[in-house]
Amino acid sequence: MNVVFYWHMHQPDYRDAFSERLILPWVRLHATRAYYDMAWMLEHHPQITCAVNFVPVLVEQLEAYVEHGARDVAWTLSRKAARLLTDEDRSFILRNFFSINAEVCIRPRPRYWHLLQKRGHTTPYRKTADFTDGELRDLQVLFNLAWFGFAARRELPFLDELERKGRGYTEDEKHRLLDLQIAVMRRVLPAWRRLAERGQVELTTTPYYHPILPLLIDSQVAEQARPGVTLPPRFRHPEDAAAQVEMAITAHERTFGHRPVGMWPAEGAISEAVVPLLADAGIEWIATDEAQLRRASGEAASNPHRPYLLEVDGRSLAVFFRDRGLSDALGFTYARNPARVSVDDLISRLEALPPDAETVSIILDGENPWEAFDDSGHDFLTLLYTRLSSHPTLRTMTPSAALQDARSEGRALDQLHSLQPGSWIGGNFDVWLGGAVENTAWRLLGEARDYVGRAAEGGQYASELIAECKAQLYKAEGSDWFWWYGETFTSDNDADFDHLFRSHLRRVYGLLGVAVPAALTRTLYPGASVPHAKAPSAFVRPNFGAETTYYDWLGAGIIELAGSTVSMYRSSTFFRRLRYGFDLDHLFLRLEPGTEDAHADALIAPLTLRVDITGHAHHHAEIALGEPSTARLCTIGADLSRQATESLPMIKIRRGVVELGISFRALNLAAGDSVHVSVYLLQDRVELDRYPAGRTLTVVVPDESFEDQNWTV
Repeated sequence: MNVVFYWHMHQPDYRDAFSERLILPWVRLHATRAYYDMAWMLEHHPQITCAVNFVPVLVEQLEAYVEHGARDVAWTLSRKAARLLTDEDRSFILRNFFSINAEVCIRPRPRYWHLLQKRGHTTPYRKTADFTDGELRDLQVLFNLAWFGFAARRELPFLDELERKGRGYTEDEKHRLLDLQIAVMRRVLPAWRRLAERGQVELTTTPYYHPILPLLIDSQVAEQARPGVTLPPRFRHPEDAAAQVEMAITAHERTFGHRPVGMWPAEGAISEAVVPLLADAGIEWIATDEAQLRRASGEAASNPHRPYLLEVDGRSLAVFFRDRGLSDALGFTYARNPARVSVDDLISRLEALPPDAETVSIILDGENPWEAFDDSGHDFLTLLYTRLSSHPTLRTMTPSAALQDARSEGRALDQLHSLQPGSWIGGNFDVWLGGAVENTAWRLLGEARDYVGRAAEGGQYASELIAECKAQLYKAEGSDWFWWYGETFTSDNDADFDHLFRSHLRRVYGLLGVAVPAALTRTLYPGASVPHAKAPSAFVRPNFGAETTYYDWLGAGIIELAGSTVSMYRSSTFFRRLRYGFDLDHLFLRLEPGTEDAHADALIAPLTLRVDITGHAHHHAEIALGEPSTARLCTIGADLSRQATESLPMIKIRRGVVELGISFRALNLAAGDSVHVSVYLLQDRVELDRYPAGRTLTVVVPDESFEDQNWTV
């Protein structure tokens, strides 16, 4: 059985349209970790082959750093001497220099963790005057140091020296660290070229600025993907889609020395109109999610573990379909478990596939998952690649090699006679279109595009000026702006993404010498972005002996669990919402299930919820799901011994909803004490999910004045 790993490397254009200044640092920081780590790991496992997709605008920014001296705002403020930082600089650093996985990268570094505790985990931040120059210098170093991945750490001993020192860094040490970041960036593209030249890696591309191709061709296609969706004014510019594709292919050939034959359409978004466009450009194969295969007419029972041939208007493409369960497990689950447990699980799931599984495609982000792994995924990838290198029946392969294999053996690809438009997310385009803010953005983009079209037809502007306007429009067509404008996702950088999108459109009008529409001079958000978390506002009083009513949890805090603050999409989740609250005597938790039968293919063992609670001591309780049950609260000693301290009669499991109550007395907590809560979903030895993701829930034990201080009308 062929196993195709297809890693997608992507960042949008972070350059302000007017100043060309890089607003956000993610190209640089991911380069010192995943972009170099992944190549280094493959060089150390030459038997492993895979495909890697580089979005051209990411490559362009990598080259801007190493060839043209481009630097982002965070790098510039990292370089600045701590004693010279202004109040504005200090505020920026305190707001942004904890932007990394706290549990994996901050907590293990005592100084970094102390600085985060001092600043606080949420806004408003402490006054900048509370931090000394030495603390801010340490923060400058620790943020940049923590982002280095395993490859750089094994090649650059200075990084270990800084880790051992831990605090009290000098300006010279800081400057040397920042210089090493750029040095590592210089190694990234040459490493991938070497891997491609020796045939170990197949490099592919995406339309240049990562647009959703079907929506560029005709935004009305979203109605076919999900009837009833609220559409913006029609955007129909197939010529832009063709330009984005051709620009990508040309750039790929210039960077890597060959024209790509494979492509990951941005977000796996496809429609039948895309097929002739890509085939005419020389693309031979694409990939998308297995849900698209199931949605294809007459293909409900089709096997996603093989490539298919899709023909439209006499042109054809081979299509690989992403195994959703395996890809999501690697992207979201395995980081929470020991490397051997995770690798055993992945291998066993591959081995358990039916005999007609010919080519299994595991497709996911190549950069984001590793932030949650210990040592950036070194142990997991090492063990996985080692196991696969000598496996008797599993062999890694590139997509083009898998197609060549089929041809050489005389096996014709099964044919798809039609394919429904959609993306790898829900089989539709809802993440990028349909909401009020998204549709406003599409309207403004369409108005600017139409204005440039009229200007080009009028002939009063030089062709070079029109070309520059179109370049700004192509950037504004990127999918990322619409991803963050939607209600599904939010981030600490929402304001930056909003600024960048509007800067490209404002630049268009500026180039043409006309007034900028007023709507582009202010944020597109109608107010503060929709919160994905709400603190408790009143005592809650759930009834564990009867059906839950609306009023039982009315004053509870709410945390949305599915996809709210991440740049990756998870196809499904076991629980979508966590409610939490208390009365004077108890802590209450309520987990509400997702709408999908999440990971149903993976449910080969009973599921267990483990609730970890840390106050003056560490406690946990384990609850078997799928059956009404009680549990005991255990206290964990310093020697990791467990002592059951109290049974937990307040448990209710009905229709997938889990409700739990634990007394503060059993936790040895009094009013004013803080307690930290994490909930883990376990299947056998494998941790499938954690709530909230990437952090703990902190609750302060209330006193009698709580409701008086939080009353509302």
